Amino acid sequence: MKKTALLAAAAALFAATPAFAQSGGSIGLNYTNIEDDADGYQLDGAFGSASGSFGFQIDGGFGNIEDEVDTQTIAGHAYWNGGGWRIGGVYAYTNFDTGGGSASETAYGIEGTWDLGTQAVVLASYTIGETELSGDIDTSSFDIGLNYYFTENFRVGALYGFGKLEEGGGGEADTSNLRLNAEWQPWTTPVSFTFGYNGFDIDDGVGEGADSWSIGARWNFGGSLRERDNATPFDTRTGLYQRLYDIR
Repeated sequence: MKKTALLAAAAALFAATPAFAQSGGSIGLNYTNIEDDADGYQLDGAFGSASGSFGFQIDGGFGNIEDEVDTQTIAGHAYWNGGGWRIGGVYAYTNFDTGGGSASETAYGIEGTWDLGTQAVVLASYTIGETELSGDIDTSSFDIGLNYYFTENFRVGALYGFGKLEEGGGGEADTSNLRLNAEWQPWTTPVSFTFGYNGFDIDDGVGEGADSWSIGARWNFGGSLRERDNATPFDTRTGLYQRLYDIR
């Protein structure tokens, strides 16, 4: 029921698109190798638009890990657009379905981007959330990153995050997350290729982290990669599942 309501809200926002001046998005297919022994696939999409001082973004995906776990994600963003900067709020939801059971995670918080000239963009977010994993786990995460555009259609990025996991039974652990990525659209056809590394570490007590590598392709709309990213500026993730398995 929750997923149906979220998807209905996303459809309503898509229907309102013509009223917005700047809009864009993408649809992508990704392959991820987790710790050399687990494979994951995901179909993801994002759409965003801004008109005057107000902007919004919807992103989500459907995927599978090792033919055993189905994943669904969706996130909504609303922000104030200051031209060279944006600041707003995010709500993100992740669900895992193993066939015999399911688990979910929610996260919400604040996020922003700041343009450093025409080629560099700083990103930052702070989120808190709750994860269901054989008991509730509370999460908090702070992230800061930088995207650099060598050209309008070639971008590299890096992001570092740190936070905490707190179990209901009293266990607590520090977390850290490093993400590196690149995206290149080589032709006038709006198809780009992505490559990324994700490392998520959990210090003692609650569980273990994971390293992963990913490759993918995207169909983009809304202009160049730089223009598309202006319309969909955020990549904020939930505190545990999306970081641990590098899902979008």
